[in-house]
Amino acid sequence: MTHRSGHSLATFAPALALFGVLALLAPGCKGSIESQLETASLEMQQGAYDHAAEIYTDVLKQVPNAPNLHNNLGYSLLQLGRYEESLQHFSAAYEQTREDPDPVLIHNWGTALEKLNRLEEAEAKFAQAAGLDPTRSQVFVNWGNVLTRLKRPDEALERYSDAVRINTTDAVAWFNLGYTQEQMNRNEEAIRSFQNYLANVDQVGASSSNYEHARAFVAQAEAAGHVGGERGL
Repeated sequence: MTHRSGHSLATFAPALALFGVLALLAPGCKGSIESQLETASLEMQQGAYDHAAEIYTDVLKQVPNAPNLHNNLGYSLLQLGRYEESLQHFSAAYEQTREDPDPVLIHNWGTALEKLNRLEEAEAKFAQAAGLDPTRSQVFVNWGNVLTRLKRPDEALERYSDAVRINTTDAVAWFNLGYTQEQMNRNEEAIRSFQNYLANVDQVGASSSNYEHARAFVAQAEAAGHVGGERGL
């Protein structure tokens, strides 16, 4: 059974820290800038990343040393598919926060690198993000995805396994774990992973090909009498 595994990488929206920006401004500028940033935040929440990017670009002309603005602009550009530009702003944000790096920034930086097929660099960023905050299953899923593309399946399997240990209801992690196990001919394990995927997936938002693949794999195993035991880790 063949299947093209893949799904869009998760990204995390950065938090907007108004006070950090406003402290850098002259008193007469604060009201206008605060209003612009509140508008940009709302635009991001509504998915209007093009307008948000315009606002952040304008504000950064007045406050160039605001890492959270570079981070937010980088995120907006990432959502717009302007990956090279997003890297510039993720890098600028990191240079200003090197002593206390933000794992969300590092993760999104890795996502942009992956989109540009700079896979070794992306892998390093996901590893760094996971080290800074090991509680986000999506980081480990994305790390595993890059390792899969780098043809390092054993390591990818470890990262997907980490993801389902962190979040036992992460359907994407369960699917990728099951698919990797299947490709490695670890079919008994793949059955359990696909069962967990099917138990947790939201069919409305899920990839139809992934859902049908998992369902067919489990059904085939059931018909052959290979399904038994408990689901779970």
